[in-house]
Amino acid sequence: MPVSRRVGTGLAALAGSGLLSLVLYASRCAEPVSVIGAGLLITGAVSAAGGALGFLFGIPRAIASHAEESSASAVSPRPVYVANTNLEQVSDWLTKLLIGAGLTQLGSLGGQFRRLVLGLAPTLGDRHDSAVFAAALVTEFLVLSFLGGWLSTRLLLASALSEADRRALDTFVQAENLSGRGDHAEADDLRARAMDELGLPHIEADRYDDMRRRLPQGSSRTAQMQALVDAARASAPDTALDPAHVREFFESGGEGRRIYALALMQGAPGLADLDIVLEAIERSRSAFEQYQALVLAELVAPGLTAADRGRLCSTLASQLASGGRLTRSSSRRHVAERVLGLLQDRSDSGGGTA
Repeated sequence: MPVSRRVGTGLAALAGSGLLSLVLYASRCAEPVSVIGAGLLITGAVSAAGGALGFLFGIPRAIASHAEESSASAVSPRPVYVANTNLEQVSDWLTKLLIGAGLTQLGSLGGQFRRLVLGLAPTLGDRHDSAVFAAALVTEFLVLSFLGGWLSTRLLLASALSEADRRALDTFVQAENLSGRGDHAEADDLRARAMDELGLPHIEADRYDDMRRRLPQGSSRTAQMQALVDAARASAPDTALDPAHVREFFESGGEGRRIYALALMQGAPGLADLDIVLEAIERSRSAFEQYQALVLAELVAPGLTAADRGRLCSTLASQLASGGRLTRSSSRRHVAERVLGLLQDRSDSGGGTA
């Protein structure tokens, strides 16, 4: 019999004995049905609390890469993809918080537990031994549910996460096989599906958001954020995402996703969308985002049609006008002026299509 089945059988047997003891105890009370109902409610609440604690303590830790374990200032020149550890981090924080709070209140835990069982005693028949029975009931189901939650998480969640990663990697292998046979369209679809399963773009976008929240403003933070942008830009030629995927990613979340989408467009101008460029210039969520949008505008400007050149010129002119956001930064203003000059040169030479 597998270990998980033996453990589950043992925990179920202990829980069954606890419920049987509740029925036997209630049969000696004046109102057995009420006592059983109250006992079931107590065991359910205690089991939910214990199971939640067991889940928090049992969440498996993802294996971090060497780059992930390096200092925050050492950003890899290429994106490093690891399992999304948000849930793991929350579990770690809550676990430490609960342990810390428990240690500070260790001396009063006995008194608090005594008040709890005394408060539960009236619902269990209010007999001379009701408090003792309540203490036994709470202790048994708290421990059993904690062990059940912890073991279930350790035995089931880790394997489920590993299986999900394995399926995504198998999808990548299938995509490479299809690409080798010349079926590039289907291969790109499979790669995009695998990337979505692994959440790779989301991981990099979350890293940007975390860095922006965690680090103080200054040139050091800007340099590290730019390094992430450079890594995303370098990965763009190899991405299986198409313009629709990138646009959806830009529109789906916060600043990190918007920045990551702009970086992908910078690395692969074929993914660029002028509407996104204009949106990021006019209604950027930060100066850094607007700067990345201007860099992208400079890259795509030579290939724009006459109508699109006019739209971009109008947007830049409005932002450069008095009170516009581009007047607040010399670096962004210089990039915008370069883009305007490039657009003007293209118009004067008759470049682009109407």
